[in-house]
Amino acid sequence: MMQKERLGDRRSDLRFEIIGQLWGSLETVEPLPLRNVSRGGALVESRLPLLAGSVQAVRLVFQGQASDVQARVRHVTPIVDPEGGERFLVGLEFVAAEQEALARIDRLVAVSRGRGPNSVEA
Repeated sequence: MMQKERLGDRRSDLRFEIIGQLWGSLETVEPLPLRNVSRGGALVESRLPLLAGSVQAVRLVFQGQASDVQARVRHVTPIVDPEGGERFLVGLEFVAAEQEALARIDRLVAVSRGRGPNSVEA
């Protein structure tokens, strides 16, 4: 017996119907403005509220060099941006950071204070 194809179904791959609930996850990458940073963590601004207590993968980029760290979301505070939209200040605690990442954070802090070798003139 031949299976009759549905009209308008142009998919070439076989699809399976899911009965019940099947959970999935979605991972996105979004640049977040950095408000402040230290060896212990950072304060960032986000369009979306991150879940307090969740652990997030964070990539810090300074002078073209990237460092990946794991950070726990410690607090989320809603704010209103100048255009009237809602944004969130997210406090992150670094829970796993390699020595190279900590060294880059130290350099970033030194530059922001005008003491580092890579100080930027305004």
